[in-house]
Amino acid sequence: MANRSYVYSLSNRPTAYEDRPETISGLSEWPYDVPFMVRLLMSGDPQLCASLISDGFDDEGPGRKTKLYAISSRFESGFERVKRFATIARVAASLPDDAVNLPQGRPLMDRLKRVFSARQPATVPPAASTAWFLAGLDETLEFLEAHRDAFLLLETVELDCMTEGDEAALRACVEREVSRCLRAGAALDALPLDVTQAASILKRATRHKGELPLDAFFGLRLDDDCDNTRDGATQVPLGLFWDEVLYFQLRNRAEFKAREQNA
Repeated sequence: MANRSYVYSLSNRPTAYEDRPETISGLSEWPYDVPFMVRLLMSGDPQLCASLISDGFDDEGPGRKTKLYAISSRFESGFERVKRFATIARVAASLPDDAVNLPQGRPLMDRLKRVFSARQPATVPPAASTAWFLAGLDETLEFLEAHRDAFLLLETVELDCMTEGDEAALRACVEREVSRCLRAGAALDALPLDVTQAASILKRATRHKGELPLDAFFGLRLDDDCDNTRDGATQVPLGLFWDEVLYFQLRNRAEFKAREQNA
């Protein structure tokens, strides 16, 4: 089975493996990567916390367990960013390709005025299909709305163990992922309040690597190939697949205590 990242909504910020939440639900898992939408969702005050997947490695004895880390963040602030991104991305997906070819060396507003006043070229390449992409945005919001909780948990231990085994190095991997989540949130916050302007800037940023923080959008696709990493259509998955049934079904407090008592 592929090594994956796992995302959950839950009622607490775990301080230890045994610090189980009253409520917890699976949200998503992704092979070999953490998708952009997960990072954006996790962008609300992400902090290191204890992993709930494992309290160490299987071959370690009591008292010699490697401390494993995950990421905790606040649900509401991350979800608000996801909702705003979905609104902007819908408009961006409808923009013609020439709307993102902004001439450089001019103030932003001058460039945007040129875009919006530009005529359509005589021949336009066929637009990429967006029906699944748009439906995926709607389903994302519906799913997350139905699985609200106070906090979120991102587990990357399977990904981190592919390259590291030392406790300090594993922690550093999680700290780097915290930084990526913060960058995703900063990129979204840097877009203008005007949705049309934000959509044009977003679409261009997905195709032309720019400066911080908008470089976090580079490589994303805003069409039906947004998650098509298998065929190589993108190397940067957006992350529109959600499911509460994950490989690791983490136990809530009552379930964890019951299992400990019966062990």
